[in-house]
Amino acid sequence: MSARDAIFAAITRAIGQPADGASIRAEADALLAEPERVRPLLPEGDALSLFEAAVTRLPPGASSERVARVEDVPAAVARRLAALELEPALKIQPLPVLEALDWAGAGLRPRAEVDDLVSLSMAERAIAETASLVLRSGPRMAILDAFLPLHHIVAVRAQDVVLHLEDAVRDADLARSRNLVVVTGPSGTTDIEGSLVIGVHGPATLHILLVED
Repeated sequence: MSARDAIFAAITRAIGQPADGASIRAEADALLAEPERVRPLLPEGDALSLFEAAVTRLPPGASSERVARVEDVPAAVARRLAALELEPALKIQPLPVLEALDWAGAGLRPRAEVDDLVSLSMAERAIAETASLVLRSGPRMAILDAFLPLHHIVAVRAQDVVLHLEDAVRDADLARSRNLVVVTGPSGTTDIEGSLVIGVHGPATLHILLVED
């Protein structure tokens, strides 16, 4: 027996024979039936407040604020760009709810293509457990718009903030899109000497607008 065969034989003995599909499905269903067995305990509070608290624990560059109505998003975006000392222009996800807003009234110029500065997206869900955002690819969402810009602004409705990851994807209907992307905070890496560097592989800042209406 070769060394390779010996290694794989030891692994097979350790894990035993693979379970059949029905057994695997039954085990998965049991976990879903009792999610408290696998979910972490969260502090007391509503999903929106827990999400905001989780954002404060993300790496530098992550922030959030509440806006009362979706109509207030342009003004909030304008304030954000002014705080970053950026020109008042950005790529806006081509969703009807965003395109109908008064961007000119807020002094902003929508860009046709994403550049290396700012984009605005709308998340399908937000997850309070990890301060994550769920973005769906499709004709009205180019996923690169969430990764190419230096600054990413994301709007999400308060009613779409859920407690756990399972809640976010339970009714996601994965068959109707190529993928769902879960974004947690700005881009960060510790590849170089174990030091955290922000904004190397994606946005350096992530600002989340929580729309309360």
